[in-house]
Amino acid sequence: MDIEAFLADAVQASGGKLHALGIGWQVIQTTAFPARHDRVGIGLIVRTVAAEAGQHTLTLTLLDPEGAARAFGPRGALEASFTSPNGPGTATLALNLDGLVFETEGEHTFVLAIDGSERTRLRFRVQTTPEPPVTEYRTGVYL
Repeated sequence: MDIEAFLADAVQASGGKLHALGIGWQVIQTTAFPARHDRVGIGLIVRTVAAEAGQHTLTLTLLDPEGAARAFGPRGALEASFTSPNGPGTATLALNLDGLVFETEGEHTFVLAIDGSERTRLRFRVQTTPEPPVTEYRTGVYL
């Protein structure tokens, strides 16, 4: 089983395709903590061989900057089931997580596992927005 995954602002799966907005970001900027982010989208393409056909469970865990698992979802992590087709095939999955709250600045990690086996990690930073440089006012001219 092979998996490709990416972060986006929003993802939709339809007809075997993924449609995404704001693909490939790696930083969430905020003005203060705790910070609530409206939506984090995760797009997944799972390729299977014939022996892997059938029902599978995807588990998504979020790790904080210290590597501790953050509780979200009904069981502390998000679980979703999907079916891979008979023979070699591809499953497209779209996960949209609304209203995630980040308590601290630093690198966070989504860990994606299928049937209990870790397949990939998606890392991103949450950081404060840098203050704009101070401008000086002298004799009617901005420097």
